[in-house]
Amino acid sequence: MRLRYLVILSAIVVAAPLAVYLSQKPGGDQLNDTLWDLGFIPRTPPTTLMTVGSIYYIQPDGTHFHPICIAGKDDVGEAVRKSGSIELQQQFERKGQAAAGASFDIGWLLKGDFGDKYVVKVNYSLTDVQVEEIPLGINSEVYHRLMDHPECSKMANQYLRAAGYVCQVASILSATAEFKMDRDSESKLSTSSNEAASEVKDLMKQAVEAQAKQEVVSKEGRLLAGKALQYGAMVTPMCMAPATARFARTVPSTRFGRIWNYVLFNIVEPILPKQADEAQAPPGV
Repeated sequence: MRLRYLVILSAIVVAAPLAVYLSQKPGGDQLNDTLWDLGFIPRTPPTTLMTVGSIYYIQPDGTHFHPICIAGKDDVGEAVRKSGSIELQQQFERKGQAAAGASFDIGWLLKGDFGDKYVVKVNYSLTDVQVEEIPLGINSEVYHRLMDHPECSKMANQYLRAAGYVCQVASILSATAEFKMDRDSESKLSTSSNEAASEVKDLMKQAVEAQAKQEVVSKEGRLLAGKALQYGAMVTPMCMAPATARFARTVPSTRFGRIWNYVLFNIVEPILPKQADEAQAPPGV
């Protein structure tokens, strides 16, 4: 037994410094980082397919959701609540941006001050934020109802043996993307005429539609995505876990959390599994 504890301690000593180092590296995507900070797992790419109460397999890094059991209207009834959130929208306006994957030239407008070309990249942030959620108690009822279907319980338990997480969605963040130039470029164009500003908007709209393959509409001087999409999902605090698990399964929001979970689930748990009298059925999510 002492040898086992020494192995565990060695694994933690080796993994912890590396995990701390990796967790300090910036994510590189302000929008996704903001979603994580708010407790939502980013949906990449955003969709309109997700529903609260549904059970998903989530890859270890949280990048992809794979549906296992979909909760329908009959499952959730009238329990789903939906509301706008000014506070969340302000968070995205302050620090939540991402590259739209489009760029265009405004060198002609700057009259050669920056050379023949001045290519600017288009960013986007989220606006018209809506949050949809279901209470945990009712979500638990939905979970057991879904797991009563053999095909659902079979796949859910099969993916418990995979490296990721089997979780139930409790909340969804939907929003509309608003496209803008970076602040430096907007500052350079601040003295331009209204006609020039309008032309720049048209060029930006064309660039996003052609290069980023997104439908864009112009509304009161703003360039918006053609429809609201689901950009983030919040899962229940505890996901499904194997019957012999010693540690609760929660989706980590940092690199440190991912490495720490790897150590717990793949090194510590196999060495110190639950005894037969401690084992229990996977907890409901």
